[in-house]
This record gives sequence, structure tokens and C-alpha cells, in this order.
Amino acid sequence: MVPTDEDLVKAALSGDTQSFAEIVRRYERLVFNIVYHYMGSRDEVEDQAQEVFLKVYRALPQYDTGRPLKAWISRITVNTCLDELRRRRGKKAMLFSQLSNEEEDRLDRFYDRFEAGEPLTEARAAEFFDLLQRLMSDLGDKDRMAFLLREIEGQSYAEIAAALDTSEVAVRIRVSRSRGKLLKALESHLAAAGSLK
Repeated sequence: MVPTDEDLVKAALSGDTQSFAEIVRRYERLVFNIVYHYMGSRDEVEDQAQEVFLKVYRALPQYDTGRPLKAWISRITVNTCLDELRRRRGKKAMLFSQLSNEEEDRLDRFYDRFEAGEPLTEARAAEFFDLLQRLMSDLGDKDRMAFLLREIEGQSYAEIAAALDTSEVAVRIRVSRSRGKLLKALESHLAAAGSLK
């Protein structure tokens, strides 16, 4: 029988290191994805992910088992990213060439919402992704995180609300506002690109 998250937390708190290792295994992809999309660099993912799981381990005694572990870990990840960005205030741009196949597929699906009736070539995708990164850097930290968790990670509004420690209404407003700003800018860019043909 597969142990529940609650079982793993209880076992980890009693000193079972294998149970904590299983928590890491279950949620490392989630943590890596959030850090990667938010920080914008593969080079930083491992260090930041280690920092996240160190914080998870230290905070485990305060974890409320009545709440989903995924949301709690997402919240710690978000706060770690926000703290790091506040500390540095300068982040590296992610290059299209660094994207995995799965991430390229996500970008394709995202682009489909804005595309002007033509296929997304690699050159056009690189241009689009570079523009999206620049536009997203203009969003506030929490708006950008809400947008990433919803549109890139596909999390529910409830999960994002738990991760950002806010209400679902606030998350919907942040995502809608961010989507509106990006949509307007992307449509303008795509229309201009189309008029150059």
C-alpha cells in the first residue's frame, strides 16, 4: 500500500529519513518547475530546490496535516523564490535553447491562445518566448508567480491560493490581470509581425 503524504510526514517526524526522501521524490519535480520558471535559469534550480527542501525539513513540525502537502511545499517554494529575487533584484533570462521538449510543448499550447493562424516555428517560438519573458518581467512578483503556476504549471486556483497564502478571488484577479496585460502586448506584437510580411 502506498503511504499517504500524511503518513510520510508522521514517519519523517519520528526520524525515518526514507520517508522524507520519499516526500522529496514526490515533490521535487513540482519544486524544480516552479524554481526554473520563476528564476529563469537551469543553473539555479538545484541550489534553490535544495534550499526549499531544507526549509521543508526544518518546518515539518509546524506542518498542518489537515492541509495538502503539495500546497504547503508550493508556498515554501514561492517564498524562497520571492526572497531570492528580493535579495538580488536581477535575474537571468531563460534561453529558448534551454527548454526541454515538455516545456516546448507547454509553450506551444500557450502560444496557440495568441497565434495568428500560423504554425509556431522554432525561430518564431524563440522570438515569442523572449518577448514573453520580457513582458513577464514587468509584472509584479506575485502576479508573475500566480500566472506561472496557473498557465505554465496548470495548478488550480485553490492550490495557487494556498501557495501564495491568499484567497482564490485574489488569485483569479492576479491571473486575469496578468493574462490581460500579456494578451494585449502579445496581440500587438503578433499583429505588427504579421504586417511586416
